[in-house]
Amino acid sequence: MAGIDFAKLGGPSASDRELHPRAIFAALPSKSGRLEYLRDVQREVFDRWFEKRTKPDLVVKMNTGNGKTVVGLLMLKSSLNEGVRPAAYLTPDTYLADQVVATAADLGIVVSRDPRDSAVLHGEAVLVTTVHTLFNGRSKFGVGNEGRKIKLGAVLIDDAHACLTAVEQQFELTIPSANPVYGRILALTEASLRRQYPAGLLDLKAGDNTAALQVAPWDWFDLGTRVTEELHARRGDPEMEWAWPLIKNVIPLCRCVFTATEVQIKPPLPPVDEVPSFTQAQRRIYLTATLADDSVLVTHFGADEQSVRQPITPSSADDIGERMILIPQEVRPDWTEHALKEYLSDLAGRTNVVVIVPSAARAKWWGDVATATLSAANLEDGVADLKANKSGFTVLVAKYDGVDLPEDACRVLVIDGLPEAYSGMDRLESAALDDTWAMTGRQLQRIEQGMGRGIRSRDDHAVIILLGDKLVRRLHDVEAPNHFSPATRAQLALSREIASQLRGGAVEDFKAVVDQCLSRDIGWVTASRNALVGVKYGEGNVSDTARPERRAFDLAAQQRYQEAADAQQQAINAVRDDARVRGWMRQQKAAYLHPINPVAAQKLQVQALDDNRALLKPEQGIAYIPLKGKAAEQASTAAAFLSGKYKSPDDLLIGVNSVLADLIFDASPATVEPFEQALADLGEHLGLASQRPEKDFKKGPDVLWHLGGSEYAVIEIKNNVVTEFIRKHDVGQLSTSMSWFNSEYPQPLSAVPVMFHITNKPNRDAFPPHGTRVVTTKGLERMKSAVRAWAAALASDGTFHNPDQVGLQLMHHQLQGPKALMNFAISTVAVTN
Repeated sequence: MAGIDFAKLGGPSASDRELHPRAIFAALPSKSGRLEYLRDVQREVFDRWFEKRTKPDLVVKMNTGNGKTVVGLLMLKSSLNEGVRPAAYLTPDTYLADQVVATAADLGIVVSRDPRDSAVLHGEAVLVTTVHTLFNGRSKFGVGNEGRKIKLGAVLIDDAHACLTAVEQQFELTIPSANPVYGRILALTEASLRRQYPAGLLDLKAGDNTAALQVAPWDWFDLGTRVTEELHARRGDPEMEWAWPLIKNVIPLCRCVFTATEVQIKPPLPPVDEVPSFTQAQRRIYLTATLADDSVLVTHFGADEQSVRQPITPSSADDIGERMILIPQEVRPDWTEHALKEYLSDLAGRTNVVVIVPSAARAKWWGDVATATLSAANLEDGVADLKANKSGFTVLVAKYDGVDLPEDACRVLVIDGLPEAYSGMDRLESAALDDTWAMTGRQLQRIEQGMGRGIRSRDDHAVIILLGDKLVRRLHDVEAPNHFSPATRAQLALSREIASQLRGGAVEDFKAVVDQCLSRDIGWVTASRNALVGVKYGEGNVSDTARPERRAFDLAAQQRYQEAADAQQQAINAVRDDARVRGWMRQQKAAYLHPINPVAAQKLQVQALDDNRALLKPEQGIAYIPLKGKAAEQASTAAAFLSGKYKSPDDLLIGVNSVLADLIFDASPATVEPFEQALADLGEHLGLASQRPEKDFKKGPDVLWHLGGSEYAVIEIKNNVVTEFIRKHDVGQLSTSMSWFNSEYPQPLSAVPVMFHITNKPNRDAFPPHGTRVVTTKGLERMKSAVRAWAAALASDGTFHNPDQVGLQLMHHQLQGPKALMNFAISTVAVTN
């Protein structure tokens, strides 16, 4: 007898039936011996997650080295067992995805790297892949109007703050100057750039790498259709194919920044709704390190604010690795950086020293002592070498996250200076928000991420050395500790006690303290552990501006601009003491307000500039100029008419839209009378005296507008004609009406002959009066658009009763005086034989 198949006994495995992660772990039949037991922190997290698991957004915070990957995999396995499928485990890069796959093998949990694997689709395996696989313009999961090609039930984003950087890059077009579309967009926006940066534009064209020029958002919005056409024509280019589908629907809302080498086009926040498999997932789990500010989970991923404020954590945060944090410039101001370099080089002869620098230029400064300099191209091999050797000097270029350097791979970690802004867009934002806590908080968070590279478990230890005048100055600010996690704050406090004892002593004392940590001095180990006793995780920190900022962008993407501006105002109201941040947010509100009320947007930009002088200048001449003469008369007349006719902004919009609805070219004779009356009504709305002489007096034109002063418009309407030329009969009517005007309105009064017609080409036997202008289909649509925008602007702030505001809007939309017609009319063109 060959025995029996015990796998058939008792039905399906308990590991595929149980829902609680602890029960699943206990039932896994083939897990590795090194994963025989769960840690207490894992048990606590599992219990708390299980109670809240049905909420769509959950944040799980755990210190590094506490088995976060095991926790994440078991949460997803629990979701699959519950029927929430498929389940995806997303990492910032393939290196970490490989680690997840290895951990899954140790657990005996089936995983797959292929989103289309039938085992994934049927919930029999957890998908493990990078965040790029989901968030890209050619995503297998579906983008935008494609909808969900692959449904996701549960999505876990591991190391969420690091994933965020990758996601931001996916929602950005970066087009090199060698691509023809760079030049085409520069040509479109050159006038805007010249108004903002007259000298900077010259630098840009001269190839100056320091130039970073932003197109004013109001100009960019107005150019949105033309820019979209240019980008669409090159959408298949390698630089564009991955990002274009993600941002093509929000191009007018994007920020556009030129440098000599590239143009960046990027929305204020990622439009994550373009990836419906993510936003429509039943469960979204964010697995994060214990960083102090979690606002980005709300602003960039659209996570629920309350869930982020109430993360799932272990009961204690004292399970972090041991860090001695030292700032040489605090204790020995006379210790030069060259002397420090020499000391660290000597130290690297007996232990691994890793320096994180903010730029390639700074990496060169360390080059004479470094045994390796690692950037994205050689990172994986370099990290492998670090783990294989116990001594050496390695420089990491701007790599503050996504690198694990456990135990002997890194015993001394140096953070050299503050992270720097590289791209043109980052440089402009950094200049606008420099020395604000909005920017400094981000920098310190990156520093904390960097400090975490050297300790990857509770039992790990490292010396952290912080260098650089700017970094030291930031750390000395009384507010600085609030931007670190509770455990890091406790370690910094202990380090300041060490510094107080070292201050004024010899350099050798500093070196001796470092040796005490590296040699595992029992006094230091005890003090380090004691400093963390009682440290708790606390609530998640979400800025009061985060939710309204996200809401504002989402509304703007739906073209609900007034609501977007109102939501952005809530974010502005939440900024209490920092004028520069308030100005930055006002500039964004101005961008949202511009489509419906350009004048109000420019006034707001003036206020933004008062708050922050590093922002964009408002349009030239936007400062208020009191109306005089004909313009003042038109504005007063219009305001009086509007306030007498409409009780509310909504009434105004409804009334104006009803007038414009009758202004159509249509072959039906029934449309002629409504068109003529609508045009006469429109004149009154705009503050222009208006008549229908032919109807009221049986003589004269269809409509007569008084354009102000001595100027009039004699208007004949042929909105129902179908000929592709202006007939002799129609031209004759216009000539007769002009004769009527000259007899009724003696000089110096004058009139311009105007016709509404589908074409501006008279027939060969038709000779229009001198100076005839024609409003064709295109011109009529432009006129209607201008009037709609004018009314919407007045309705947005309820100022339609104010002559000054009505006049400003008339001028902005070029509806004052003769421009009310002439801007939308074209000359006649003779028909050739």
